[in-house]
Amino acid sequence: MKKNLFLTSVLIAIFSFAVNAQTPFNFETLTVPSRGYWNGSDGSGLFGDNEITFYNNYNSDWGSWSGFSFAYDTITSDSQYAAFANSEEGHVFGIGYVPQDWQSGTYDNIPIVCKFTNHVEIQSVDITNNKKTADVIINGDSDFGDTAFIDGDYFKILIEGFYNGESSGVISFFLADYTAGNSYVVDTWNTVNLSSLGLTDSLSFNLVSTHTGSYGMNTPAYFCIDNITYNYPASVNDLSGTKISVYPNPAINNIVVSNILNSNIQISDISGKIIFRKSNCNETENINLSNVKPGMYFITLRNNNKVTTKKIIKQ
Repeated sequence: MKKNLFLTSVLIAIFSFAVNAQTPFNFETLTVPSRGYWNGSDGSGLFGDNEITFYNNYNSDWGSWSGFSFAYDTITSDSQYAAFANSEEGHVFGIGYVPQDWQSGTYDNIPIVCKFTNHVEIQSVDITNNKKTADVIINGDSDFGDTAFIDGDYFKILIEGFYNGESSGVISFFLADYTAGNSYVVDTWNTVNLSSLGLTDSLSFNLVSTHTGSYGMNTPAYFCIDNITYNYPASVNDLSGTKISVYPNPAINNIVVSNILNSNIQISDISGKIIFRKSNCNETENINLSNVKPGMYFITLRNNNKVTTKKIIKQ
């Protein structure tokens, strides 16, 4: 199935009017080696353009890599550099590999990161399965003792936005879902909406699987990525200079947010679902969270083109 690129026209500022321009990074400008993929073996440790940078860690002793690589989908037969999604024509796309923390002995996943040169308003990203990962999910891997997915299993990606070092939220997307009557492995490119993350200067990517063992996640930690779309705000400002107060945090039933006169406020969960929204706030707002499930949430405040996001915990 031919991939839709969802490219939009660039809006041009005329005279003194500042407007937003929607920009996609789609990997097509990258030069792919003749073997069909780039995995960091040149030792550069990164790739991208003057707007976005993807980081790579290549181990020459093992000939292995983590972080990001990229490939042209009709050249290589190596499944770790192939997308599971069907395509009628070749194109360049990114591959992510999430490493595990072997040094500390926890074997926890270490999220991989791309960074923007300037703050952006993130919009969306296209995601699909990696061919090697999908094969293990469907057929299992006898060499490593991993079985095929069955009822109750899932594999999903977590995309977290950051702005000035603070998390602006987490969006999740199921790459394979065998829960609640579902039974599918994603085999198409899917546009994941990231707009609830708001103003962003970096994105981190992590993977979660129900197939784990003594040495961490058993499911091969690959995914494929394309078309990161974002806007440059007319003016990049934040509310960090304003003494916004959110308390108590952690909260049990209510939170109080102060110094937010005329701001717009929204609270979202880690999947990006908005659970509370209000416009033109008072100087202080008392928000009832008694019907909200315990967990981590993100409160985003906007006043004109100024944005700030804070993390809250509901007990």
